[in-house]
Amino acid sequence: METVIPVEWLIPHKIANGWKFQCSTNLRNLVATNRAALYFRQLVILLEQDYHLVNFHLKIQHNRKKMDQLEIFVFCGDDHIEQEPEPVSICSSCDVTHPLSQSTLLSEQQYTYAWLDFRNRPKLILTPKRHVERLSELKDENGEMEAFWYDTVEIIDRECDNINELIYPVLSLNHGTFRKHAHMHLKIDISKDIWETKIVPRHKEKLDYLEQLLKQTELISACFTERHLQQEIQKGVIGNMNNELKQTDVQTKSISK
Repeated sequence: METVIPVEWLIPHKIANGWKFQCSTNLRNLVATNRAALYFRQLVILLEQDYHLVNFHLKIQHNRKKMDQLEIFVFCGDDHIEQEPEPVSICSSCDVTHPLSQSTLLSEQQYTYAWLDFRNRPKLILTPKRHVERLSELKDENGEMEAFWYDTVEIIDRECDNINELIYPVLSLNHGTFRKHAHMHLKIDISKDIWETKIVPRHKEKLDYLEQLLKQTELISACFTERHLQQEIQKGVIGNMNNELKQTDVQTKSISK
């Protein structure tokens, strides 16, 4: 029997800076019943072809009161908009031989890679193997779109030990000017408790190595745009912040002389 997506799942409800869609099942069931690929395909067609949205932030979470239901938020307000990500010398989501990629890669599937967040945040990341920049670019005919959502559920269950919907991670996908990286990233936000009790002990060696790697600005700078690199240095995520600021101060004084 042909899979049909209920029309009410594609009805937008207006919210500040965007819309909310309600799906009366959870993500696991959506994948298990082979409806995830079709649903998200129809959703991005609605957003990009009917609403002509290019720049938006897609957030997926379970309803806090009805945990067997998904809520999909689409934010497209001006207050979120930055600029299109500039090209980088090395796409760390494509070149898995780079040290930054090696330090964060968790698993390789047929169409995807699963990662730790290379900015060392409490997140898991799923990316297509192909250099894809939008969810709508995933293919249906070879099962790429279906595999993307199947792998999402698999990595969450594997890394979070079959977590229940009550504390299920929030997922997010950025499009267009909402991105800092060109390659599409599905961000999987992990709760502090799950991160500290399950992820950190399991991947402590990788996380420790990543922490040291992020201090070596010259080694990883090719994976970032100059603008993004400087932002992360200022935040103290990359490099030794005190040394970076001292160097900037010295350069400023030199110029002023």
